[in-house]
Amino acid sequence: MKAMHLYLVSKGIYLALAISALLMAIYNPEISIPREFRHYVFVVDISQSMNVEDMRLHEQPISRLNHSLKLLNATIRHLPCETKVSVALFSHAEIVPLYVPIEVCDNFSVIQDSLSHIEWRMAWRGSSHIRLGLLDVSRMLLPLPEPAQIIFLTDGDEAAPINAVTKVDLAPMPGSSGWLLAGVGAMTPSPVPKFNSKDQVIGYWSQYATKIEPSQIVNEDSVGKRDDSIATDPREYYLSSLQEEYLKEVSKEIGANYVRADTSEHLQDAVSKLPPTGYDRSPINTGGIFAMIAGLLVVAEYLPCSQRIA
Repeated sequence: MKAMHLYLVSKGIYLALAISALLMAIYNPEISIPREFRHYVFVVDISQSMNVEDMRLHEQPISRLNHSLKLLNATIRHLPCETKVSVALFSHAEIVPLYVPIEVCDNFSVIQDSLSHIEWRMAWRGSSHIRLGLLDVSRMLLPLPEPAQIIFLTDGDEAAPINAVTKVDLAPMPGSSGWLLAGVGAMTPSPVPKFNSKDQVIGYWSQYATKIEPSQIVNEDSVGKRDDSIATDPREYYLSSLQEEYLKEVSKEIGANYVRADTSEHLQDAVSKLPPTGYDRSPINTGGIFAMIAGLLVVAEYLPCSQRIA
């Protein structure tokens, strides 16, 4: 009689719990849990020195710019879903985003397509001032709907050479401790090729031309005339290399991180070690969980009496 009484009591409990769980599943309550989020703006240096072919791909020379784009392609492929990504361009002293950060999985083809169309002719001026560009980041990030971290791929080569005007003092900026400067290029200096508007090499940049603000497509008088002057002797070549110590110095000033981006693995590892961009709360519907519990309770209802009592 005692066993039968326990059986009836347990049967009533299982049934009551199953009905309660089913009602909760229908109500489908929502809870929120804390989560970290990651939003990145990948900045690509498209200044003239990034055309130097001192990187290698399948044992063939490749420009620093194309190497950077290959690295970004591989890195973005390995980012987890829900990560938001934007691509921006750096030239002269400005950083200009192509679009606001978008979710990487839903928009993967769009992001890859934007990378495939980036080239040096998109630059608005031929000069390059890293420090002024970093100061411009705050203006660039301000209109974005959510916070984002900067990942800046550059060789660190500045033209005209840094001076009292362009060597501005840098200090940590909001969020800069989560930024990453990625150095691209070889340590051995190489001449910088000069192209015409048809993307054809016409010679090499002269060291004299880069001592002033070099023009990308038109001369400094901005009268629509092309500046096709080139170095006439190898001794005049402007030689460019990865300015790693300078990029490390700049990174230290703003509290950012630095990595030599010679391989995609090195860049991916550095990105993965960055702190989260921020934290928010993610809503979760619990109706499915309660429905599963109700199902398990119904199954328990048909278990043998001895197993339930035990």
